[in-house]
Amino acid sequence: MKTILLTLLTTILVQGGNFASGVLAARLLGPEGRGDLAAAQLWPTTVAYMLLLGLNDAALYFSANAKLKDRQVFATGLWSGLIVSAAAILICWFAVVPRVYPTDRPELLQAVFLLLGLIPCHILGLIFQDMLRGKGMLGLWNLIRITLALGYPLAIAGLWLMGERGLLAVAGAYLLAHIPTVLIPLTALIRRGWGGIKPEPEAAKEMLAYGGRIYASGLIYQANGRIDQWLIQTYLPSASLGFYVVATSVSQIPVTLAYSVAQVAFPRACAEADPTARGAVVGLYLRLTLLLMIGASVVLWLIAPLFLRLVFGASFADASDLVRWLILGILPLTIREFQALAFKAWNKTLALSINEGLTLAINAGLLLVLLPGYGLNGAAFAFVAVRWAQVLVLGALAWKHLHLSPAALFVPTPRDGELIRQAWGRLRRR
Repeated sequence: MKTILLTLLTTILVQGGNFASGVLAARLLGPEGRGDLAAAQLWPTTVAYMLLLGLNDAALYFSANAKLKDRQVFATGLWSGLIVSAAAILICWFAVVPRVYPTDRPELLQAVFLLLGLIPCHILGLIFQDMLRGKGMLGLWNLIRITLALGYPLAIAGLWLMGERGLLAVAGAYLLAHIPTVLIPLTALIRRGWGGIKPEPEAAKEMLAYGGRIYASGLIYQANGRIDQWLIQTYLPSASLGFYVVATSVSQIPVTLAYSVAQVAFPRACAEADPTARGAVVGLYLRLTLLLMIGASVVLWLIAPLFLRLVFGASFADASDLVRWLILGILPLTIREFQALAFKAWNKTLALSINEGLTLAINAGLLLVLLPGYGLNGAAFAFVAVRWAQVLVLGALAWKHLHLSPAALFVPTPRDGELIRQAWGRLRRR
């Protein structure tokens, strides 16, 4: 429970940093400029995730269960990450940018080419950070999250003080903030003797096989999470993407807590050999997280209009209805995160691929029908409908393949109350 509380406190700091960067970017750039920034970030990060190949999940899994030597995990992650990073940069440069971005927007193109530097930061950073998680170094992992969240607004502020306040300045600040997310875990792993540079074919084969099984579902998951922005960028003005990105970031505030708790729960679930005990771990963390999500969703629903006006500025106040639509997707997003965690912990990830494929088809269909006629409201409706459909399908698959019933996930147990009382007691003593 102490680890959960530490992670939640860290998440509060992370959200504070994200708020600061969101405010600065929105106020400096306005809706249209904020949309251009989102467009510049969209495809470099998309291609990075597309070519990640599940290597970060493999690094976490094999670090947590010690089936491979730490040096083997590190070396495989390092060389594989460098290779796929180079491939992703080339694909973006020569295949994506000429086809996706307008040639008559030189500043936007410059920002896109600058942000190609995010690709190795994302790929190698995730591999090394998840290796830290697998080794139980959650304190350092949380510190890295804080470094990124606070580094971005500090970099924006520093460039602003130097007189750099346009799209390129904000994009450059975003890139600078990601560099420590690679260097810190890399240094920590090497100093503890877990680093290695000699690739071993058998270790690489095991890691790539595990990552490959997760890769398909992860790839489709990324497409599900980004297809709305792809289509908004295609069909609507830049300002619309700016409104949508701000509304999404506000509505996702509580979900960040869920992601943080799930990241703590995953190595603990992997460490349980007994399926019943593993299911108990997943259910316990899910139920505690849902309590937090329900309370946070109600508060956010009530304060959304005032919050947008005060924090992001009057030019973004019109996004309040959009935020309230998107809040309806918070609970299914939380549940889906823990359902996916369960399939990964059982090492039965084919169901994730099936689920993601079905929901991607539904998502694309709804967006193509609703977006041209209903604009951003249509995108928000599709977002919520697809997330609930995803949870229902994945829940049925979990019951069938993992024998993980809805009761095991959602029905409270005496252990839940005991942990809540212990946590409350610690907070009162402090």
